[in-house]
Amino acid sequence: MRVGFWNPYLASLGGGEKYLLTIAEEAVAGDHDVVMLAAEEPAPGAWGRLGISIAPGSFEWIRAADEAELTERSRELDLLVVTTHDVPPRSEAARSVAMIQFPARDRRRLRDRVAGAVGATRAPAALASYDRFLCNSQFTRSHIAARLGVDATILPPPVDIPAEEPAEKAREIVTVGRFFRGWHDKRHDVLIDAMRPVGDAHLHVVGGLDANDPGAAEHLAALRARAEGLPVTFHVDAPRDELLSLYRRAALYWHAAGYEADARRHPERMEHFGITTVEAMAHGTVPLAFAGGGQREIVEDGVTGVLWTGPAELVAHSAELLDDEGRRAAMGRAARDAARAYGRDRFGERVRTEVLRSGG
Repeated sequence: MRVGFWNPYLASLGGGEKYLLTIAEEAVAGDHDVVMLAAEEPAPGAWGRLGISIAPGSFEWIRAADEAELTERSRELDLLVVTTHDVPPRSEAARSVAMIQFPARDRRRLRDRVAGAVGATRAPAALASYDRFLCNSQFTRSHIAARLGVDATILPPPVDIPAEEPAEKAREIVTVGRFFRGWHDKRHDVLIDAMRPVGDAHLHVVGGLDANDPGAAEHLAALRARAEGLPVTFHVDAPRDELLSLYRRAALYWHAAGYEADARRHPERMEHFGITTVEAMAHGTVPLAFAGGGQREIVEDGVTGVLWTGPAELVAHSAELLDDEGRRAAMGRAARDAARAYGRDRFGERVRTEVLRSGG
């Protein structure tokens, strides 16, 4: 079966890219004829940061500079799989699957307003050209139904569950998220400020520079300045092994996306799922996540982690867990058990039966 994959932000290497590339990895393993459709030649060597291993010679690259070209190229495919933040491009493949990360754009930006207007005019035909829609959480599914009028199947992103038991934890905290501003800001600033009253702990801030945000480098510089004098270390574009080492060592995982955002007017600013939260949980690291969006579906407050609504709560609960090793360890075990539901093996099985199936 000839299977094509498309993501307009493939170079960003975020959660949506990992989702698509994991499906592509399954397609390669299943001996399908895999095609990457992209404006620029893909760089599989960089995909290791996401835990993806696809050999350069195991797929074909076909240039698709824009959505019109993608539609034309899709005629050659038995299956097209895309990830998108909005209405997907119209497909003419024999079968088509779209994973919608979240159906929203930043209306403050001219290019997104224009793209939204264009999307609205082509939405009926484009949506009708897909056989199945996927999403990452019930939170996202409800907004897809409300904004696009289609029903999506929840297929949470995959997480690698380590075989070994969690290592002894240090008084360290880790947070993971790309450095960029705008509608999905990870609010690193809130977490950096929270380190002042926490005490003798160390915060590791892991993330990459968003290739699609020209202001990302400036934003990172501002965060570094904000953290000056605090026990904060930045790990920019860290290799996968370094990230896994931090997950293994850290006692706590912090997440602040969605804080101070209006969830009713701007639900896109919430965390739509929270793959790094689950990755941390898989290593027995206790998550303390802002109580919004898909994080509510992942973290059981007081059992597998903590859901906070303000920095004072984050600081207080963090200090308690750092000082109470027994309670933290129990929550870490519960978090690890809960993370198994999102394991790569389960994701792969559903991909093979629901996405990469032949015909129908």
